[in-house]
Amino acid sequence: MLRHHKTARRKRGGQVNDSLILATAVRITRPVLFLFAVVLFLKGHNAPGGGFIAGLVTAVAVLLGLLVHGHGNRKTGRPTFLYVVAVGLGLALLTALAPTLLGWPFFTHSFGFINLPLLGSVELASAALFDLGVYVVVVGNVVTVLHALTERH
Repeated sequence: MLRHHKTARRKRGGQVNDSLILATAVRITRPVLFLFAVVLFLKGHNAPGGGFIAGLVTAVAVLLGLLVHGHGNRKTGRPTFLYVVAVGLGLALLTALAPTLLGWPFFTHSFGFINLPLLGSVELASAALFDLGVYVVVVGNVVTVLHALTERH
């Protein structure tokens, strides 16, 4: 079944890595990387980190998956992540412009705190939406660039 799946993917133009060690390592590390990215995003808002670093960690997790499972159909793979970049830019721009619609200065933000299990007190700020936009832009951009660099002509 697995061999048939890989053969079918190769016929569609995707590359599949056959290393069982790499596939197992990626299967174990990807959830840890996604969880680490969430922690970096939540705790990094006021400390070094935040959306940019969390986006880089998430992009690594996505790329590890592409390395093991292949790129799939290249004609539909890259634009998907370009749409992700557009969504992130839109979210960041809306976060910056929203206060002006309420009559406040550009980029004005508000904040409060909530207690989360394992993380403790976490700040909820409207600027976190801007960080989320940065996070989405970084993930989409890094995956798009590295996807293009690994593309075979």
